[in-house]
Amino acid sequence: MLGLGAHINKPSSTGLTIVTGNRVLQHEYYVNPVQPLSDGAADINADAANNEYIDVGAIAIADGDVSISAWVHVTTFVNEGAILSNRTTSGNRQGVELRCGTDSGNQFEMIIDEDPSGSVVSASAAKNTNQWYHVCGVWDRSGSQYLYVDGVLEASVGITACQDSLAHSQEARIGRNHGNTEFRGYICNVGYWDRVLTQAEVKSIMWKNYAGLTSSEKEDLVSWWNLDSVIDSADLNDGDTTVYDNHHGGGEVLGSEITPASDFSSSDFETNPSAGSVSEDNGTLTFDNSSSSGVQVQLKNRDISSDKTYKISFTLSDFTSGTFRISVGNNITTAISYNDVGAEGTHTFYVTKTGGSARNYFYTNSTSVVVSNISVKLVNGNTGTLS
Repeated sequence: MLGLGAHINKPSSTGLTIVTGNRVLQHEYYVNPVQPLSDGAADINADAANNEYIDVGAIAIADGDVSISAWVHVTTFVNEGAILSNRTTSGNRQGVELRCGTDSGNQFEMIIDEDPSGSVVSASAAKNTNQWYHVCGVWDRSGSQYLYVDGVLEASVGITACQDSLAHSQEARIGRNHGNTEFRGYICNVGYWDRVLTQAEVKSIMWKNYAGLTSSEKEDLVSWWNLDSVIDSADLNDGDTTVYDNHHGGGEVLGSEITPASDFSSSDFETNPSAGSVSEDNGTLTFDNSSSSGVQVQLKNRDISSDKTYKISFTLSDFTSGTFRISVGNNITTAISYNDVGAEGTHTFYVTKTGGSARNYFYTNSTSVVVSNISVKLVNGNTGTLS
């Protein structure tokens, strides 16, 4: 089962440290089979194929250089099971992908697909299951791609015939390629750069989580996912979990208010059905539902973008019965019931917009409820949704 943080076993004081080439990881973590460096790792289909992966949204890619690195622990090698894939399903599947392969035994591969030039694949020597490896793919668009395993160059292939754009609009994925072939095992400390990493940088980065990276190692770093913790969305309960993009500060480096109380006005409201009513006073919404089955308020004209994650918080009071919920676009949250413990109080959760209009929705079928301290902010970076 896919999990992070509290969903995996934590290290014990009697575990063994990881040793590679007689070198001990600099943090000297005590580890079990699912912890190479961070305080945890993402369990992605480790025990069985369960359609698990992490959607990290669209990452712009065109004609520049790319480097991708990750720690991986493969329980079952699946041909084309992606570690990280930033490719489209259409045409020649433009983009890049770091993945597992089985064509010549258990191995790691990297691929670049460019329309209309086709693909180039570089494969490493046979590898073991149930063993941690650091894998890094480097695409130097001036002519070559390089595959490093545990800091050692294992393969390089020229890509001079592939100089077209990799641009596409589909989301990047950790743990699944765009043919929906899934990785089986554990992944953590995934980094994505818009530049070529040198071998010296690869060797240095492999021993670090995000906090250990130097300023030069962060140059042109697009995103980094430790995959050792999740954003707490206890109020959401929708089956998905949001992971941090550590390079952008996780869930607490936020954009400005998308729904600022000071900007509320009658033009922001669209109430349905009309039998109910809602009033606004200095950013506080009071719902009167005495003569209808439900009142929905749409806060219009807000910049809500697809594939972005938003932090929602608000306080409920004078909650008399029924349920209350809020959504971003068409992503309706699980309702908060009047009977829930802590229903009257402050609620905070995260939601990733996957469709619908650029609006926030507040809905209740309660007789009345007061909603105050409303905040909707964009979470910066390429946060991931675990599915």
